[in-house]
Amino acid sequence: MKFSGMISTLSAIALFNQVSGVTTGDPTTGTTDIAELASAPMFWIGTPIPGGPEVRLTGTAKEILEQIKDINPEWEEAPVPTRSLNEGPTRVKRYFKDRPTCNLVAGGFAKNVPLFEEVIPYLWRLGATTCGAYRKSCSRVSCAWSSGVELCNDRDEEVQMRCDRIAGAAEEIRLDCGSANVSMMTWVVKGQWFDTTGYNVVIRSHNC
Repeated sequence: MKFSGMISTLSAIALFNQVSGVTTGDPTTGTTDIAELASAPMFWIGTPIPGGPEVRLTGTAKEILEQIKDINPEWEEAPVPTRSLNEGPTRVKRYFKDRPTCNLVAGGFAKNVPLFEEVIPYLWRLGATTCGAYRKSCSRVSCAWSSGVELCNDRDEEVQMRCDRIAGAAEEIRLDCGSANVSMMTWVVKGQWFDTTGYNVVIRSHNC
């Protein structure tokens, strides 16, 4: 077993780097609030060994899955829902309000294909376990081929939510906010979806 992936909350906070450009206000009101939020690793809370101790790991979804498998090679991943690459919006609200806002958040566009094939599926595979972001921070929860998903937390305390709920929100953003670049296979995506209690999920380009 290797627990090298675990770091304390204080250690993670010490690694924060300042980034800007996340729209934290409600864009439906016509106002735009730009917050200076820290960039921090996502944390994961779960029990890699059934009946064993709860552990806290940090990293992207892919990195966390690798750490879980180091602890328990038999750990069973959750299934990834099957959806068409170009399926239209589902109009499901559930845990978020209204619909995603498209192209308003700062930063470049993510690529649709890696989001569909790799970035979002890694989050689905974590299933109903807990993913989270520290207070006043944006955590990059999954990223590949310069395309990332973030969980941004405007609260004064950390936010914890099911990893598959983040995956579902990211999928809704991908479906609502995809736009053709050159062809259907080169669609790009940039968007943000707000919940009602001070956090949001963002898709945009990243250096990964």
